[in-house]
Amino acid sequence: MHPFEPAEIRSIAVVWIGRLGDFLITIPFLHALKRRFPGAAIAAVVGERGREAAELCPAVDEVLTWGPLPATLKLGARLVRGFDLVIDLNSSFSKTSVALCRLARAPRKLAFHRHRGNAAFTHTEAFTEELHMWDRYGRLAKALGAPYDVESPAGFPDQAPLPLRLAPDEEAAGRAAVRGSASGGGAVVLIHPGNFKKFENPWPEDSYVELTDRLLERGGVSPVYLAGPGEEEPVRAIAGRASRPCPVVGPMSLAATAGALKEASLLIVNATGTAHLAALLRVPTFTFLSRYTAKTWMASSGPLHHHVLSGSWESCRDIPVSAAWSELEPFLASLERRAKTVS
Repeated sequence: MHPFEPAEIRSIAVVWIGRLGDFLITIPFLHALKRRFPGAAIAAVVGERGREAAELCPAVDEVLTWGPLPATLKLGARLVRGFDLVIDLNSSFSKTSVALCRLARAPRKLAFHRHRGNAAFTHTEAFTEELHMWDRYGRLAKALGAPYDVESPAGFPDQAPLPLRLAPDEEAAGRAAVRGSASGGGAVVLIHPGNFKKFENPWPEDSYVELTDRLLERGGVSPVYLAGPGEEEPVRAIAGRASRPCPVVGPMSLAATAGALKEASLLIVNATGTAHLAALLRVPTFTFLSRYTAKTWMASSGPLHHHVLSGSWESCRDIPVSAAWSELEPFLASLERRAKTVS
């Protein structure tokens, strides 16, 4: 008998105490989990930064938060009450995740096989650091017998977007914000230079300004900058330095951000949660990536997603504007041809 039989599993807890983008990457796996266990209620155990992402996923029936004391007490009580299956989605060792999984009462506990903490689980699945995150989740899906196409999530081929639970009023507000800001005609190109907290993560601000000027000179597009929570001041500073100052939308809720992305023909972005959300929505992306990020986290290059790659393993900051433009201009032209064919 398979160790994870649908008839025996009516409640599942998935644990991922990470950032917003970390959880967004798990959504294809969660859809596969729901298909494998259609009668099971799935609870997502997340940190404060992952809550909005978990609430967007239709496969998730309940969101439990690790964070402020009242929420954590509620989470502890719920874990003690028990589940039929607990899954730790973090492929790196996390003291918090392992402690929560130890606390949870469940006859079956599944995790990646890591350098420590494995004794907390009844089943562990081997992986290698060379695997992309989608491929890692493919290992868990295979262990569960879940219908997960490893190539589909990682490559994001041209197919229907995965369903997301978007509040219609918030999605409409995001769309309206972009429509009201775009000027000059042409396709809307959203630009999100976010993820400022670590120096090596974002492409340099001066480079964004120069690339924006090249877009404005090229014509046929309407650049609009997007700011995430806490990013409005630096994003406005970048947008205001272009040869023709660009409008800025945001910060806004994740559902509204999804609406804004749907209004765009292309998202130009650092390696951040917005890029993962765009990939789920099948909105074309152009990203600036370190070699580590390209290998482990981001959607593969293809008809809808393209990236310019740094020579550095850890940072994208050494990518010259000329190299970015030589990749972006033909990609943008291909998207324009694609749009004409579809219309």
